[in-house]
Amino acid sequence: PAGVVALQELLDAASEELEPEDVWQPEDMNDTCLYIFTSGTTGLPKAARVSHLKSIMCLSFYELVGASSRDVVYLALPLYHMAGSLLGIVGCIGIGATCVLKEKFSASQFWDDCRAEGVTVFQYIGELCRYLVNQPQRPGERAHGLRLAVGSGLRPDVWRSFLQRFGPIRIVETYGMTEGNVTLFNYTG
Repeated sequence: PAGVVALQELLDAASEELEPEDVWQPEDMNDTCLYIFTSGTTGLPKAARVSHLKSIMCLSFYELVGASSRDVVYLALPLYHMAGSLLGIVGCIGIGATCVLKEKFSASQFWDDCRAEGVTVFQYIGELCRYLVNQPQRPGERAHGLRLAVGSGLRPDVWRSFLQRFGPIRIVETYGMTEGNVTLFNYTG
């Protein structure tokens, strides 16, 4: 499209040598690292500034919710949101976990995917859990290795139905603001 610059030629011409540390190291960890899509509190799409510090803090997200390097994380969230990219991908890098990326969430394929890939952790937004609960019941729904679901927006009625139907999965509900300084975790369930 007009105005878009292809990066491949620039990548091909780039040196393999690292630039000196003072070139790539931020002067201040509160400086902008990247911009990420959010609908924020207004509901209107916009680019939100994310600092280097906040990006680095995302490295410990899965550790904070009880995941480890032995886990396999199922991620079907959009990577242009903070939950998918920074918490999901960067969080997996932070603990050295395996990340199973699903291009598009499919409630009908979810449990088969979990079994096939050995998934132990599912990162959700509440609607994904609702989609799973609303699927017709199938044999083997409790035959999985999922032990932890972590995300935000899970309504209490869906939470109860999810556990009742799919077994004893620890759910850690979180709430964080892309543009804010506060993140909340419901560790008690």
